[in-house]
Amino acid sequence: DGRRPYLTIGWTDHENLRDERAEAFRSILWPGVYEWSHVIRATCAGTFITPPAKAEEMYSPENFGRCATEMVIID
Repeated sequence: DGRRPYLTIGWTDHENLRDERAEAFRSILWPGVYEWSHVIRATCAGTFITPPAKAEEMYSPENFGRCATEMVIID
């Protein structure tokens, strides 16, 4: 019937936030669409290009997905 066996709010097992990247880990990820967000703080004004988010299987990195890059303008 399309339902997942568990609630997907807070779907990460572990989150790793660093200065240059943010990572989310999940041991089993059922098919579907997931959203993960985090808050960042700008330290200077300017126009920046954010790299695409990338998802991959830990032990099979040939299975991966990627989104588009985005432009961020800080006034």
